[in-house]
Amino acid sequence: MGDYAIKAQIDAACAPSQVKRWLDSPEGIAGWWSDKVEGSAGHVGDKFQVTFPTSPVVFELEVTTITDDVIAWHVAHNPPWWEGTTVSFDLTPDEGNGTHLLFTHDGFESDDPIIQVITPAWVRFLDNLVAVAESGKANPAVVN
Repeated sequence: MGDYAIKAQIDAACAPSQVKRWLDSPEGIAGWWSDKVEGSAGHVGDKFQVTFPTSPVVFELEVTTITDDVIAWHVAHNPPWWEGTTVSFDLTPDEGNGTHLLFTHDGFESDDPIIQVITPAWVRFLDNLVAVAESGKANPAVVN
């Protein structure tokens, strides 16, 4: 596991709880990421699987942190190009009714070629997460 991290900060015009609801259940995650999510994602130790039509493997994630302001998922094995990485979402209320979302996907080697592929993909997915959280209506970025 390396020490390189993909980071992005994005603001949402809704409360942190409205963002969190899209991160702590398979139904929520399926509302903004891929529409095929199975398993559980509401408690530490829960595991869920995400399927993408263009991926040869099912993504397998485990919830490692879940609080009001931080959700983190660990990738133990699949996909192999994410093995040993952690995806986290830090939610901080802003001065109004909005949320500062700090996204981190860490554990990569700095020269890993997958970084060039997944960084723009994460930006697209995060933009969609914010749009879904603000509207309250599911709109998965990927449909299987």
